Amino acid sequence: MLSALIVGLSANPALCQNRGGILQGSTPAKGAKSEDPHAEVKLTLRVYNYAHVDRRSLAQSEEVATRIFLNIGIETEWLDCPVLKNYRVVSAGCDTDMGASDLVVRILPREMAQRLRMPGETLGLAQACPDHEPACELDVLYSRVDQLAAKGYRADRILAYAIAHEVAHVLIGPEHSKEGIMRGEWTPTDLQYMSWGIPLHFTREQSQHLYDAVLRRNSSGMQLAERSNSRHLGVE
Repeated sequence: MLSALIVGLSANPALCQNRGGILQGSTPAKGAKSEDPHAEVKLTLRVYNYAHVDRRSLAQSEEVATRIFLNIGIETEWLDCPVLKNYRVVSAGCDTDMGASDLVVRILPREMAQRLRMPGETLGLAQACPDHEPACELDVLYSRVDQLAAKGYRADRILAYAIAHEVAHVLIGPEHSKEGIMRGEWTPTDLQYMSWGIPLHFTREQSQHLYDAVLRRNSSGMQLAERSNSRHLGVE
């Protein structure tokens, strides 16, 4: 199942879905906790930049998204992976096996996005998959980011929030909220605030669900590694 993020550019409230409260109603949701203070809560995001977004701009997007997740207690590691055979591998970790806490981020150009046959204002898509499944995928349609940039919005920050939104769908499902990052259709006000560096947030409930989901994925990966080590050592 796919969940799509739509961006509405009309300032008319009647033309934007899921508007609800504006950004001011979205408060920072810090404090998601685990009962185990030593538990690792970390995602690894393998980025496949098919749209050939400028490397500096992409790094800025990753930095913004990192802060979004750190705000709710989730660490992120970014691996910029090759999309062509002769492409220089930026991150050596791209060649390693993937576990449940490894997500695949695909940044798609227009020609690849068109094959998905999504509505014209779709900005992102996410795969729904269980907590134990490795290499879950999410897509950002970069031609849509370019369209927003042409209207004066910051492309690097729009990309960051689109990635965060789709990561959340992978982790906690297709539901949207009436405010913040998980609003189903961002408004011009949302986009302007992102561009100014005024943050949108996950709700407190979403933050805890995201934290718990990553914790489960990390635990699933550790259990799989332990079973693999046991088999290697001949222990059942």
